[in-house]
Amino acid sequence: MDVNVKNLESSVVGRLAEQAAAEGMSQQEWMRQVLRRAAARFSPAELMAARSVAVPMSEKEFAALRKRVAARRKSTAERLGATDRRR
Repeated sequence: MDVNVKNLESSVVGRLAEQAAAEGMSQQEWMRQVLRRAAARFSPAELMAARSVAVPMSEKEFAALRKRVAARRKSTAERLGATDRRR
């Protein structure tokens, strides 16, 4: 599919050209990448719809999740040799 965007401000076009050059890409490929990322994200309306049907997590589920996250952080810190660092 071809997409044509008209009446785009020159400052926006310039900024997109700068970003593409910084990544070593053509402006066309850069725009494809930007559009792919945008399409992969949920829209605000989609997020609100998902939130309206979501069921809150129980205290027990939340505690288990926190424990898993803490274990993953500890494992990553050990793997990276960052165990002696403070936050």
